[in-house]
Amino acid sequence: MDLAMAQRLVDRRKAAGLSQEALAAQLGVSRQAVSKWERSESSPDTDNLIALAALYDVSLDELLYGETASDVDTSADDAPDANNSDEAEDTETSTEHTNCGDKPLVDISLAHGIHVIDPNKGEEVHVGWNGIHVANERKGEEVHVGPGGLHIDTLEDEGHSVHTNADGTVTIDGETFSSWKEAHDKLDHHGKHFHTKVGRTWNEFPFPALVVLAYLALGIICGTWGMGLFLVFLIPVYEAMGDFIDRHHLSKLIGVVYATAAIAWFLYMWLCLAQPHPAWVILITIPFIEALMCWCRKQWKRRKQA
Repeated sequence: MDLAMAQRLVDRRKAAGLSQEALAAQLGVSRQAVSKWERSESSPDTDNLIALAALYDVSLDELLYGETASDVDTSADDAPDANNSDEAEDTETSTEHTNCGDKPLVDISLAHGIHVIDPNKGEEVHVGWNGIHVANERKGEEVHVGPGGLHIDTLEDEGHSVHTNADGTVTIDGETFSSWKEAHDKLDHHGKHFHTKVGRTWNEFPFPALVVLAYLALGIICGTWGMGLFLVFLIPVYEAMGDFIDRHHLSKLIGVVYATAAIAWFLYMWLCLAQPHPAWVILITIPFIEALMCWCRKQWKRRKQA
C-alpha cells in the first residue's frame, strides 16, 4: 500500500473521531493491524476496505485513490453535456465493478494505473507510476518494487521483512546491513538471523555428521546397527536447542522435543518390543501439544505488543 493511501486512512479515522483501538473493535481486527495499514506496512483486505468505505461514508475509489464526489461534480459542471454523459457512464461502470460480489474488482486508468482486487483469493495487485505492488492478505505476503527500492514482507509467523534503502543498505527484520554480503554473512540459507554468536556457532556445528560417525562406531564396535538408528532423532532436538539458545523460543523447543520423543518411543515399542498397540496413542497427542505451543506463542506475542 502506498503512503498516500495510508495517510488517507489516518485522516479518515481522525475525521470520524476514532482511535486505532476503536476502529479495530468495529472492524473486528487487532489494533496492530490498523497500525500497519496506517504506516503503509500492509494493506486492508477486500472485506475491510469495503467496511472502511461504508464506515467513513465514502466510495471505494475515494478511499483507494482519493477521488472525491465534489471533484466529479466540479468537472461535470464545467464540461459539456456529452462529457456529463460519459462521466455518468464511467460512474455506472465503477459502481458495477464495486458491486460485483466475489468477482475480481478491476480499475484501469491513466492517472492511477491498473488496480485488481480478487476477494476470493485475498489478493491485490497494483501497477502504477509509483511501482508495482502485490499483496496476499490471507498468506500474509506483500511485495513492492518501486523507485524507493524493494520491499518484501511475509507477515505470518516466522515471516521476514526485507527492504532495500536509497543509500544502498539493506534492512531485514528491522536490522540494517551495509550490504547484501554482510546480510548474507549474518543469515543462514533459510534467512534465519542469528542473534548471538553462541547460537550461530551451535547451528553451524556439523552435528548430523557427528551422528553418522557415532552410528558407524556403535555398529562396528557393539553391533547395534538397528538400535543405533535411533540416534537420528537427536538431530531435530539439537537444532531445536540451537534455536532456543539463539532466540529463547521455549515453546518451539518443547514442541520439537515432544514430537521427536513421541515418534521415537512409538517406533521403539513397535520395532523392538512388537507392541504397536496401544503405543500408537502417543502419536495422537502430538498435534494437540503443537497447537498448545502455538497458542502460547501467540499469547506471548500479544503480551509483548500490548
